[in-house]
Amino acid sequence: MEQEIIKPDATPRAGSQGFSPVGSLMAAFGATLLMACFTGSAMVASVWAFAKLLGVPDIAMYVVMAVGLVPVVWVTVWTAGRAWHVERLLASGLDIDAPVFSMSYYFKKR
Repeated sequence: MEQEIIKPDATPRAGSQGFSPVGSLMAAFGATLLMACFTGSAMVASVWAFAKLLGVPDIAMYVVMAVGLVPVVWVTVWTAGRAWHVERLLASGLDIDAPVFSMSYYFKKR
């Protein structure tokens, strides 16, 4: 069975879309919160499982969890910047660009 991709005849004007600063902020905040929860819980579950499997003392497990918090915070902050950047692009009627994996890229003044 072949499916047909339906495309609009013309790109809608930027002002005709339902974008607002509050809506963009809510969407970016939601994506950031999801990333923080998912990466944080994955890190904690992985560290806990390996610690229990290998019989590592609890204090060592907590130290590794504290160290594992660094990449979780990095991913969360990067996601916040990327999500806000994407929301601004969409509100301007532009297409989404390729992600840049640099912490300062999305927080520079342009």
